[in-house]
Amino acid sequence: MILSNSVNDAWLGRTAAIEYDNAIQYAGVLVQGETHKDILPGMVMKDLGNKRMALYDGTGTPFGLASLFDAPNYGERGITQVGDNGEFTAIVGTSNTTVRIQKVALDTESAFTLNDNGTAVPVYANADGKVSATKAGEPIGKLLEVADDSIVIQLYSPAISA
Repeated sequence: MILSNSVNDAWLGRTAAIEYDNAIQYAGVLVQGETHKDILPGMVMKDLGNKRMALYDGTGTPFGLASLFDAPNYGERGITQVGDNGEFTAIVGTSNTTVRIQKVALDTESAFTLNDNGTAVPVYANADGKVSATKAGEPIGKLLEVADDSIVIQLYSPAISA
């Protein structure tokens, strides 16, 4: 079953969304740093342990993709889906999780292209929490499909702290 989370930003005429299949919704508490960055569905999260998570910043280990918004600067009015006590969820991979990620959560400096010879093309997390084709650390998944407004990846299983 394919599930999705989408919020239309009618004021800017664009949509940020994430669609996923065979994934686990990992519930926890969002921890924002001193500089609050917008988190959009599909951006890479890291596990801080004790069911706490934050936007991936190049440190630690990426473990999943944001499935909700925490984006007070997105569009004209901002969007937040964080619970009153910081509740937030991330999509984590299983052995066959596929995820469609919209381009707003992708590294704009990366060129996502499939290999002609059929070998897996890894995708990574950059220090801004966006999915990137540029090698940085361990891959978070492999590229399956490229469209004008999105990509589809197979998300790898995470390493989750206790």
